[in-house]
Amino acid sequence: MTLDPRDAALLAACPCVAVPRFGALPPLDGGQRTLVAANGVFAEVRLPWLHCIVRLAGLPARPPLPYGIVREQLAFAFGVIPMADLHAFIEAGREALPNELAGGLIYSARTNRLQLAVYSAEEAGPGMVRYRMPELDDDETLAVDLHTHGRLPAFWSSTDDADDQGIKVCGVFGDIHRATPSAAFRLAFNGHFKALPHPWSARSTVDPASGTPTLDALGFEEIDAWNI
Repeated sequence: MTLDPRDAALLAACPCVAVPRFGALPPLDGGQRTLVAANGVFAEVRLPWLHCIVRLAGLPARPPLPYGIVREQLAFAFGVIPMADLHAFIEAGREALPNELAGGLIYSARTNRLQLAVYSAEEAGPGMVRYRMPELDDDETLAVDLHTHGRLPAFWSSTDDADDQGIKVCGVFGDIHRATPSAAFRLAFNGHFKALPHPWSARSTVDPASGTPTLDALGFEEIDAWNI
């Protein structure tokens, strides 16, 4: 059988791999692939700032497939998301009250670090914000997309679902007029969303190098709490 060139191009861009039952799964050097395992179908991606494996769907227990088991993983090249940057964004959101505010944590492959960017609002209100992102250098990419809900609680709206395309971490802060805002974080994976711990649900530690609090639950550890 001759493979259609269009299918060949798609498989080259996103191969489908059966997970070995006994041997090791070959590492993914870069890009994206689909993993078929005994415990489900997974998507794996490796970007300059991110390596993750996300479960997309389960499979019936019978008949059993002769494949290995895969666990969901999340690892950031920069280590962890600094709480100091999140607090700075919340303070900027308080200054913008009663309107919403948008921003992001930009990853630089050159420095292997994140930098907070607060976006210029073209139009903003208590229930919406239209903004202009800054121009990024060739080595930069948006890693963590942030916005506030002003005095409203943190939740994911249908507008958020439509906006949160591509692959990135997304965070929303609500009730920011309060001492402790509400928050929600998730991983956006090309229209598939995976809930993540938020700053007040995760275990926090102090980075010995900078002395600032960090979220190790959003760091390089495997997230065993995810049900697979």
